[in-house]
Amino acid sequence: MRKFFSPVSLLQSATALILIIGCLYAAQWQFGRGQTQADTNKIISANLAKPPLQMVELANLDSVANQWRTVSIKGNFSGNHQELVRNRYYEGQFGFEVLTLFTAINGENFWVDRGWVAAGPSASTPPIVPKPQGGVVDISARIRSENLSRQLQGSFFVTKSTNPKPKSIAKIQGIDAQPYYLDLIPSLDGKITPLTIIELPELSNGPHFAYALQWLAFAVLALFGRILLFRESKRLPLV
Repeated sequence: MRKFFSPVSLLQSATALILIIGCLYAAQWQFGRGQTQADTNKIISANLAKPPLQMVELANLDSVANQWRTVSIKGNFSGNHQELVRNRYYEGQFGFEVLTLFTAINGENFWVDRGWVAAGPSASTPPIVPKPQGGVVDISARIRSENLSRQLQGSFFVTKSTNPKPKSIAKIQGIDAQPYYLDLIPSLDGKITPLTIIELPELSNGPHFAYALQWLAFAVLALFGRILLFRESKRLPLV
C-alpha cells in the first residue's frame, strides 16, 4: 500500500486519470457530432421527398428544419447585387460560387446561389460571371441554412459595397434579405438553368461514431496501463 501512495505512484495515477478524462470527453464530443450529423441526415432525407414550398409558406420559415427542401418563387434577379463565395472547387478547379439577389413579387429578398465560376488568372482579376436571367421568372431552388458571410471576405473584387462585412447573410450589401440562401436548380421547362449543377449532399454519418469508440478504447488502455504499472511496482522491492 505504501507503494501506491508514493510520489511516483501518485503522479502515475494522476496522469492516467487525466488521460482517461480527456479520452472520455473526446469520445462524448465525437458521439455528439455523429448524432447531430445523423439527425441532420434524417431531416435532409425527409425534406428531399416533400413537395415544393410555395411563396406564401415562407413566412417565418425555420431554415434548419427545412434545409434542402425545394421552394418555388416568382420574381426577378438583380444583376447589380452579387457576391462571390470563395474557396470553392468544382471538378478539381478552384473558383467561386455566385450569389445573386433575387426579389420575389411580394418584395421579399433572397440570395440565390446560381452555381460555380472559375477564378480569374490572378488574385486581383475578377472571374467572368454570366448575367442572370432578366425579367420576371419562376425559379425552383433548395433552402440552405449555412451562414456564408465569413466566406465572402478576402477577395476585394467580390463586391462593390463599401459597407463592413456583416455577420449574417441577411445583411449582405446592406440589403434586408432572408437569413438563409437558396441553391438554384433547373426549371422543368428548361428556361432557368444554374451556372453549374449543385450536387445533393452525401447522407453519411461520417467517422464520428467510430472515433468515439476509438477514444473509449484509449481510455480503457490508459486504465489498463495504470493497473499493470501498479502490479509491476508491487513485485519490485522497496527502495
